[in-house]
Amino acid sequence: MPKILFITALICAFLFTSLDSSAQVVVYKIDFNQEGSSINYSFYEEGWVVADATGGPASWVLTFFEGPVRRYITIPDFGSLFYASKGSTVKAVISAAAADGTPQTTFLAIGTPSETVKKQNVKVEVAKTLEGTASSADDESELPFNVKEGDKGFAGFSKMKASLQRSRTDDANSDNLTVEETFAELITSLERRGYTAFEVDDPDDEEDGGDDGAP
Repeated sequence: MPKILFITALICAFLFTSLDSSAQVVVYKIDFNQEGSSINYSFYEEGWVVADATGGPASWVLTFFEGPVRRYITIPDFGSLFYASKGSTVKAVISAAAADGTPQTTFLAIGTPSETVKKQNVKVEVAKTLEGTASSADDESELPFNVKEGDKGFAGFSKMKASLQRSRTDDANSDNLTVEETFAELITSLERRGYTAFEVDDPDDEEDGGDDGAP
């Protein structure tokens, strides 16, 4: 299990909000490849981002292995897809950051719009690929688990490449699906591939002594 998973748990405690249901939908698959210097660092196997093609909040699914078990975790409304411009130059950007908890993690990928996404009679130009970097670091001084002596803290980088999922994007728009519905279908697809949800413990339950059998 990647240590970075613990920031995901913190994010999920705050970000389960309603997803934007308007306009065109775009779906990206993200591949991660570790690069550069690192220590005690492991990261996600792959990721998926669903967003309004015109820009807005991005909803993520991240996958990883917990021993031999394939797991996924969802983070609705984490970061955003947006378009930056300078003169006639336009770049698509996927950006997300979690720096208020531990560990500190950032995702950033940039690409050039070159593909058209259509829903009904409206067209939007989106990037076919976006490339960038994911990084994560933490001293593990305050996390609620034990580490082996001499094996504490981690830091590292991964290249990330987001690729437009043409068929899944076109199907979602052809079927007039919302971002939320597309996100749900993506999760169902992962479960068919053998992934199971990683359950995040509720800190309030632990403080209350856990499940006491009350309804």
